[in-house]
Amino acid sequence: MNLQKSMCLVTAFIFSLSSIGYARAEETGLLNDIKPPQQASEYIFRSSQKESLITVQLMGAVNKPGIYYVPQNTDLLKLITLAGGSTTAGDVSEVLVRKQEPKSWDEVKSKAINEYQGAYEVNAEKIIKYGGARQLKLAQDDFVYVPQKSTWVSGEATKTITVVSLVAGIVLTGLLIQKNSDHK
Repeated sequence: MNLQKSMCLVTAFIFSLSSIGYARAEETGLLNDIKPPQQASEYIFRSSQKESLITVQLMGAVNKPGIYYVPQNTDLLKLITLAGGSTTAGDVSEVLVRKQEPKSWDEVKSKAINEYQGAYEVNAEKIIKYGGARQLKLAQDDFVYVPQKSTWVSGEATKTITVVSLVAGIVLTGLLIQKNSDHK
């Protein structure tokens, strides 16, 4: 009987070590896919050689962030489309636009746009659904930022939940092993 209990304890110990190793690898990011850092690039879009271009910066959670040289009549949604759209983590309901000349959007009347001292928060989902993108023309040196969606649980809370569930799993496994070994 002592041999069985010893084997159960050794098994529980080995299981706990492997679980801790897994949690540690997850915490340090060793289990994540290795991705190269996202770097900004320059993109040029024009329909003809004679078309004059403006420079616009697009950063944040888009597939191709960078500096864009686009025609003067380019609107916000077209710019995001040229960038391959938002990433899965991108929140297009809170796109931030810093205009060099904020008065250019003063006459735009839309419930999808909120103005804060020359910066605009644009709900691109509403613009797509209800229209009005043509009014949101970009100008030279405008800056557009697509934020990431906010998470419900912070990174610290996730780590705490992982550790607590790991410890609970180890304790419950030990109890099950002990219970099953006592019945035999």
